[in-house]
Amino acid sequence: MRTARSNRHPASRARRGALAATALLAALAGLGACNRNAPATDAAPAADAAAPAAAAAPVEPVEAKLGLANNNGAIRYDGRVDSEATRKALGIALAQAYSGQIAGDLEVAKAVKPAPWQEKLPQFVAALTMSGVAVTFEGNSVELSGQASDADRALLLEKAKTLFPGFRYGGLFEGVGGEAASSDAAAQALAALVPGKSGAGEIAQALNKVEVRFEDGGARIAPASLNILSRAAKAIAAGPKDARYEIVGPGGGAGQPADNEILSRQRAEAVKVQLIVAGANPGALDTRGEAGAAATPLKFNPVK
Repeated sequence: MRTARSNRHPASRARRGALAATALLAALAGLGACNRNAPATDAAPAADAAAPAAAAAPVEPVEAKLGLANNNGAIRYDGRVDSEATRKALGIALAQAYSGQIAGDLEVAKAVKPAPWQEKLPQFVAALTMSGVAVTFEGNSVELSGQASDADRALLLEKAKTLFPGFRYGGLFEGVGGEAASSDAAAQALAALVPGKSGAGEIAQALNKVEVRFEDGGARIAPASLNILSRAAKAIAAGPKDARYEIVGPGGGAGQPADNEILSRQRAEAVKVQLIVAGANPGALDTRGEAGAAATPLKFNPVK
């Protein structure tokens, strides 16, 4: 019987199977070669024709950025740079400038432009010794924020202009030297207050002349408003020690009334934080959001 004969010669059967498989592979290889040599037709394009590779979308370059904050002598930093070599060089420079009392890291990305402030940064950070001060370098701009006296602001601005001529100097660098007081109604009103003598009502009237700019649709305070808020914080700190003020954030324009109230409250909180950073007593400030769809200004109400 065939079955018995097959069982007695399993090796022959395996050889025959292997030969058949080899023949099948050779036939397929030959068929593939024929198909590759044959001209392609519109009706049946070659299956292995490679589709054109999609062009990669160009990556938009971004400016190198470095943020430094001095918190009682402990330095925190973050940002982005163009290479690992730049990251290491800046890390070494910062560690040397602050004697190891520093922590942070920098992101490395190919789309980042070379930092135009890298070479002279060590000379600038040597002057950044004031607690509570923060500075941000981004491209050809340098922005000062945090808590800084007028003398410290002037010193750092002079240093920045010497080391980084032609840069844009923003945040607390704006209004250094009292230039803003000559033309800004809010700065004039705040300057007219008498420390230790002006009451909470007078201070609130001056504060209500302050116009704070925010990023479109958000609660982040624009750098151009840091100077006037610094002056406002000094006025609050110099006023009656038991005075309290309710900050009502600007609202309107966010969509539904509930959304407007949320945005108004977030902006009031942002103003409060900036005033505290600039020296105002946290216990002197409350916040509230304004409901409704109509645009409303920033308001300071004395709390009785």
